[in-house]
Amino acid sequence: MNLISNWRQQPDVVSPILYALFGVGLTLHIFNLSFFALLIVALVRLFAKPVQPVAFHEAYQACRLLHWAMASTLIALVLTQIGHGYVDLAPYNPIARLAIFVLLFWVMVNLPVIRLRKVQWAWIVGAVLCSVQLYLAPRNGNRPDIENWYVALAGLLGVFSILSLAWNEAPGKLTVVAHLLGGLCGMYIIYVCQTRGVWMALPLFIIMAYVTFVHNALNRKNLVLLVIGMTLFGILFMNTDLARNRVQRAEQDLQIFHVDKNADTSIGVRLQLWNASWIMFKEHPLIGVGSGEHYKAALQEMVDRKVLPLYYNGAHSHNEILYSAATMGIPGLIAMLLTYLVPGYYFGKMLLDRDRQTRAAAAMGMSVVGGFMIFGMVDVLFKYKETEVFYSVSCALLLAFSINRKKQMLSDQAG
Repeated sequence: MNLISNWRQQPDVVSPILYALFGVGLTLHIFNLSFFALLIVALVRLFAKPVQPVAFHEAYQACRLLHWAMASTLIALVLTQIGHGYVDLAPYNPIARLAIFVLLFWVMVNLPVIRLRKVQWAWIVGAVLCSVQLYLAPRNGNRPDIENWYVALAGLLGVFSILSLAWNEAPGKLTVVAHLLGGLCGMYIIYVCQTRGVWMALPLFIIMAYVTFVHNALNRKNLVLLVIGMTLFGILFMNTDLARNRVQRAEQDLQIFHVDKNADTSIGVRLQLWNASWIMFKEHPLIGVGSGEHYKAALQEMVDRKVLPLYYNGAHSHNEILYSAATMGIPGLIAMLLTYLVPGYYFGKMLLDRDRQTRAAAAMGMSVVGGFMIFGMVDVLFKYKETEVFYSVSCALLLAFSINRKKQMLSDQAG
């Protein structure tokens, strides 16, 4: 990561796009518009070749393995479609947003720390606006009628709001209150939507907050306090009416499924689809059954063979890894693991950094990567364009901040 450190003045059109993406992207449905704006800026700068503090090849060399990991799903899709002998353009639309990670990272690593740091206010605004939109959303029973992927992204905005407080050296009272408000709004979204897959990520978010704000995180006394705090939080959370009802509903679904394998319950459907996807992978390990209509056809074929009792919604398998393995075989399985684990490696090795701002960026990165991995146990987030944008842009921004923060500190020491 030996990138040159002399920043030059240039018009900043990237920051406003990031503010729009994270601040109002979800509520105004402009995630994709913001993404394309970033892409246009990147391509203009790449081909017009204006003077940049960090050259494109330097940004590529700094995180070469990460760039290929982000592009691995696109590579797997190409290989499997060649193997099947057809071209289906629809799956390329969302996957391409991960594949251009290198361009996003290059654009953001050319922003100094002071500009990247200001995105924290967009996260707060985004969390607050999402909570308002959720409050006004129509209800399906006692749950807001909101997509699960929306809950995951809005909840992460709340997590970012809390953790980015560490990016301020001596925050004033209003700054602290604003960050806490964003965090509370994120928690409200996660709690009220009753999305169990997102609830499963709460321990991870608590640990990331601990790592961020506790300097000596591996101290035995601090670890004991962390375990006690997490236990108390778990007891309080699980004794609320909403949480208790959702857990009881899950237990009932499992009991019904144990008695009647054909039960059409939330968990019963998932267990059926997981089993079907695993069978697809075992029967077609090299290139899978194909995505989109090909996956739906494979589901129908399993109904005809009595492997599945009913034809469920054929959109996906409700499990990210199983869906990738079923639709793209071994290349898809490897690609999905790389998409999770390689960014996790880059952020994980900075989690215990002595600099709190670097730790905070790493903790936010791990919240995204680990959160998506946990959410992906019961859903397929990478099937949606918005989630691909959030994952790619967030990882690029947080990694760029970490690198530029290190450069800034080295420059200060030299000075």
